[in-house]
Amino acid sequence: MNINSVTGLIGLYGHPVEHSLSPFFINFALKRLELNFLYLAFDIESRFLKEAACSMRALGLKGVNVTIPHKRSVMEHLDNIHDDAAAVGAVNCIINRNGKLHGRNTDFLGFIEPLKNRNILIKGTSACLVGCGGAARSVLYALVKEGVGRIYLMNRTEKNAKDFIEWSMKNLSFDNITYSGGPETASCSNLSGVQLLVNTIPLGMFPNVDACPLPVDFSFSGVTTVYDLVYNPWKTELLKRAGNGGAQTINGFEMLIIQGLYSLSYWFPDRKKEIFKMMETIIDYAAGILKNFNNI
Repeated sequence: MNINSVTGLIGLYGHPVEHSLSPFFINFALKRLELNFLYLAFDIESRFLKEAACSMRALGLKGVNVTIPHKRSVMEHLDNIHDDAAAVGAVNCIINRNGKLHGRNTDFLGFIEPLKNRNILIKGTSACLVGCGGAARSVLYALVKEGVGRIYLMNRTEKNAKDFIEWSMKNLSFDNITYSGGPETASCSNLSGVQLLVNTIPLGMFPNVDACPLPVDFSFSGVTTVYDLVYNPWKTELLKRAGNGGAQTINGFEMLIIQGLYSLSYWFPDRKKEIFKMMETIIDYAAGILKNFNNI
């Protein structure tokens, strides 16, 4: 693109941000759309978050994505929080509309879309979540919206798990959720009837590629789909074992791309159809970039 005096700016707020793929594929999409905008990653320490949010008005940024560790803390600096983001309790996309900052959450959309694209039924089924952090909240919100029947929650810290269950009951009005112990204790007996298993913790992420949240002897019998939010390496140890056990496997790469495309569609709503028509092209492009990050 040719940067000039009217080039618009969008970006990413987080800390750290140097390993983010977002600038690569978002700028690729902007170029394909022939939009005179540039997407930059800004490493924002927590103590400067308020100033960074206010700078969107002063500098005229059209929007930003928000990543760790600011997804929750940024909410107090915004003018409006969409119902989805309020329910999840996190904002990962900010839209600047005439100086008013609107917070949205696209993580839950990025999570659920790959399941829908594979015609994986959620309504009335049982699922297991490994972990109960911020990512797990977006995942549970998406599953509840799709009518999931029952959730088994595995987390090493029981107190955090119970807090998560209380949050689910209070914010999502969903109480069919059971704490099933730490993931290292997972077995067919305490996960009976589970069809979908979702790992929301970073165990197994590069460079610790041999790590796996579930025990070596865990049987994936009856589990039809295993979804690991980790995408580097492309196939985690968990996904390797699940695949060998006969389960369909999905990594978090599509979620990353799709949540970014939804952000683009909020910043440029008149180009939404074009943005999603490019999905496969952008996924292929970003996959090539990812392979250059590490030997995966």
